[in-house]
Amino acid sequence: MPKTGPGWEQAYQPLEFAQKHGLTLKQAEIVIQTNGPSKYRCDLAAPIFLKALKQLAKNRGNSTPG
Repeated sequence: MPKTGPGWEQAYQPLEFAQKHGLTLKQAEIVIQTNGPSKYRCDLAAPIFLKALKQLAKNRGNSTPG
């Protein structure tokens, strides 16, 4: 669900943001919605988001059943 209101007209388009940071469209939407319309904040958040995804994948790969 796209946000509206002050500042959102200047926000990244999800496709533009996804391509810039190597994210999927859904991931880009999550980062944009979480960080608001600030391109600066979204640009700062993208590498942190990617690092968190890598850590999650690593943790899931190392988990043992039971």
